Amino acid sequence: MSLKSEQQKRSRTQSDRPLTGSIIFPDLVWAHYAWQSRIRPHEFIRRGWVRWLLAIPPLLNGRPPWGEKNGKGKPPDLDVSKLEEEYIKAVRNFECSEGQIIRAYWCATEASAVVLTEKKKLLSWLPWRRMGSLELHRATDWVTADAPEIAELLHNGDTLAIRINRVLNAVPRRIAMEWVFSEQSYLLGFVERMGGHPSRKDTAPTIARHRVEIDRLELYYDRAARKAARIWYFGGMLLGLGVVIGLGALIPYIIDLFGHLDLDSTSARTFYACFVSGAVGAMVSVMTRMRQEDGVRLDYEVGELLIVMLGAFRPVLGAIFGVLAYFAIDSKLLPVTPPSTGSTFFYYALFAFAAGFSERFAHVILGSADLTVAKTSTGTESREPVEPSGRRPTAPATTVGRSDSHDVQGDSTTVDRART
Repeated sequence: MSLKSEQQKRSRTQSDRPLTGSIIFPDLVWAHYAWQSRIRPHEFIRRGWVRWLLAIPPLLNGRPPWGEKNGKGKPPDLDVSKLEEEYIKAVRNFECSEGQIIRAYWCATEASAVVLTEKKKLLSWLPWRRMGSLELHRATDWVTADAPEIAELLHNGDTLAIRINRVLNAVPRRIAMEWVFSEQSYLLGFVERMGGHPSRKDTAPTIARHRVEIDRLELYYDRAARKAARIWYFGGMLLGLGVVIGLGALIPYIIDLFGHLDLDSTSARTFYACFVSGAVGAMVSVMTRMRQEDGVRLDYEVGELLIVMLGAFRPVLGAIFGVLAYFAIDSKLLPVTPPSTGSTFFYYALFAFAAGFSERFAHVILGSADLTVAKTSTGTESREPVEPSGRRPTAPATTVGRSDSHDVQGDSTTVDRART
């Protein structure tokens, strides 16, 4: 293949590649403004004494004082049809790349706009995939050239829309995105009503009102994001429970590599009961704490994958704690004796459930086992405790084997024996 044919193929591939919305949206805004300014010219009425001063010449010439450019000017010329075709072509290119425009605000006095698009997902006929991906597109630098405070608020709305679009689920995401679009449309309308030059006196109440709405939106976003994180965490726990079941099915095959495991024995049944009870206890613990507002704290902005992975580890850890509790009790490593009456099967299963349910209880079991092993290996349990001064502590006085009529005498005799 020659070099020329390879370059032609490469250029053809690049031309067929769709452009992103951030590149073609300004072209769409300019195409709309060029068509709109020709077919429907518009200019907001100026305020104050300038308004009345500009109204004097039209009144003297017998024309209306205001509104000449608001759709009542010269009739459109022949170029309007061509501008309309270019605008429709730009809309088709933009929607082909970014999805259908479902909300739009086009500025009438400048080439500025904000639109909300929705792109359908694959398999959109499924109930849980009917909501497409929403994106907010904005090009407002021309209308906010003399309103830097409004431009900063619009930029903050873009960053909030990015967080909303990446964290929330379908229905809360749609509500929050349309909320952001409504606020940005309100700010653009305010700038246009002020003729592109809003004063500080008029801007202050608008900014105060906008911040109140943003605070409400932030509160809604935080609550919806926490609920979404809990849903993903619960889905991860279900995945972890499936992993626990899979590990339980693989354990006999792994043990057969080194020996034989009798699944009909009492110890094997107790092992599996503790294995599953620990995992179920961990899930029940999380589900009971989810009822509280701050019971389960999750960083919902780390992503769905990490939240699912954290939830999947929870049943696995519960199963491990349940098995450790069974081993610690059955090996007599803990000073706990199963009851002589009744079935030890439920006794071990209850301990395993408690170990998976409460991490603090599991730490107590492991700490007690660690202390027992340390005492056994070092022989410290036969030694008497020593005070910091180097002397052994005095044993408390106790009365053993004395009748009620000799209490005082028995106490004194016991003290004398303790001193000797």
